[in-house]
Amino acid sequence: MSNQMYIDIFNGDADGILSLVQWRKANPVAKDKQVLVTGVKRDISLVKQVDTKIAQDAVLTVLDVSFDKNAEAVEQILPFCESLFYCDHHKADKLFDHPKLTTKIDTVPTVCTALLVNDRLDDAYASWAVAAAFGDGLDGVANEQVNRLGFSEAQRDQLKEFGVLVNYNGYGSAVSDLHFAPDELYLKLMNYASPFEVIDDASSPFATLQAGYKNDMQHAQNAEVIEQGQVRAVILEDADWARRISGTYGNQLAAQHPEQAIVVATINDKGSYTISLRAPKSNPFGASTICSQFATGGGREGAAGVNELPITELGKFIKTVQNHYQA
Repeated sequence: MSNQMYIDIFNGDADGILSLVQWRKANPVAKDKQVLVTGVKRDISLVKQVDTKIAQDAVLTVLDVSFDKNAEAVEQILPFCESLFYCDHHKADKLFDHPKLTTKIDTVPTVCTALLVNDRLDDAYASWAVAAAFGDGLDGVANEQVNRLGFSEAQRDQLKEFGVLVNYNGYGSAVSDLHFAPDELYLKLMNYASPFEVIDDASSPFATLQAGYKNDMQHAQNAEVIEQGQVRAVILEDADWARRISGTYGNQLAAQHPEQAIVVATINDKGSYTISLRAPKSNPFGASTICSQFATGGGREGAAGVNELPITELGKFIKTVQNHYQA
């Protein structure tokens, strides 16, 4: 049993990282027995990175990546691993039963993976889950948790900033765009008992992310804005700051304009747009349905995206969003 390996596969955003922080604080493993598989936020086909040799007799945990995008890889790996726990809040139309597979999947727009993990762990590390919910743009749900758990207003503000910053770090077309590689950030955060300890330590990743976020947000607020009725669209240039801030800026705009759908279009190195879509806060459904109509698109009800949208299709995309929400 001492040779047991644990393979943790997780999204590189706040929800994925802080889900794993909770999980491993509750279920600790030795560092030399843990394999971390992650990437930038949009890198979601992660299970296929684990070959059957590495997976042999291993315990796998998959957090915050779409089951549908990984279903085939999961099916291939199950005969070899000891067990696989899959927890997520994205579309799971391809979900299947298997004796080695345990799932906790809920696709309603008022949950994130970290809250699902927190539910399974009975609030054991709840501050991390609340921060993740804020990072995922679920401010209303996060505030409910703050009240339920008895955090102060000051603690609420700290958890929100921390979650937003960890989430901000996950955006980019490559890990080189990020301030911290997601696996590196996870390992750093595991050294702290709570997000409050991270914030209090001047040498923690918090200060680096705070400074980077402030600088990138200043750039974003000068970006071109297109408004079409119930859609507010922003176009960002092909730059590392734009790739980093795109999703977080989308969350901020969604909170500021709750009746509008938010489109953040970032020019990428392939000469197309990378799209972040936020459903209106007043009607937090349909984002995945819209984005799935376009090649390389997908996501969840409240927030979705398209990895490579041809420049010529931006007008069509905005019109599709507008038509969806004006009914």
